[in-house]
Amino acid sequence: MASVNIIGIIESVKFIPNGGGCFVFLSEYRKGYRKSDGTRVEDKYLSWKVIYKQGLVNYINNHFSTGMVVEVKGDVLPYAIENGETVEGYSVIGQTMNIFSVPRLYQRQEARMQKDSQLNSSGEPDLEGYNAPDF
Repeated sequence: MASVNIIGIIESVKFIPNGGGCFVFLSEYRKGYRKSDGTRVEDKYLSWKVIYKQGLVNYINNHFSTGMVVEVKGDVLPYAIENGETVEGYSVIGQTMNIFSVPRLYQRQEARMQKDSQLNSSGEPDLEGYNAPDF
């Protein structure tokens, strides 16, 4: 089986009744570009349907929701099954799903702000409070 990593936005989650697992529908943005001959390839969204087995249903239900940016790792099969029949297409069997950390737009500015705030810190640590018993 081929492995795939998908970074996308959760569009919806559909739970299969009677302990059948769940489907997670993702959309992935692909930026357009200009070919060497001058033609323009437009921006597009790719849609993915990832199938998860019953073992991850509670984890997905408790930690993820619509609109979150996630990274999915899974296996791709060269066929799809619809209504119990094998059809042309592909299937993505999900192994893991993690929240994806998006780099900040103004990362340098934020790093400078953190450095300035640390250099100008006037607070004294409360060592007596730290060493006091908790109970």
